[in-house]
Amino acid sequence: MTTQNEIAQLIAATKGKFFSITFEKKDGTIRQINAKDKYIGLIKGTGSAGTDGLKAAGYFSAINRNNQGWFSFKPEAVRHFKCGKIEKTFAAQ
Repeated sequence: MTTQNEIAQLIAATKGKFFSITFEKKDGTIRQINAKDKYIGLIKGTGSAGTDGLKAAGYFSAINRNNQGWFSFKPEAVRHFKCGKIEKTFAAQ
């Protein structure tokens, strides 16, 4: 089972580099995104009720490299994570 702590550690291990993440969306489809956890150029303000609610519900947020926008995902839905030599596959739940 993927835990929030495992995913947080993998993202921290990237040290700000882009990473590839594959996860199952709420509707059951699989999505792969090239992402980054922090991208200062896209941060505006300090948050909102919507983003704070997602965070409180256990979602992680990151930047989609291809469309320069934010996306959220549940750590439990992650199937694969890769950044350079860091690579981990998780079983479907």
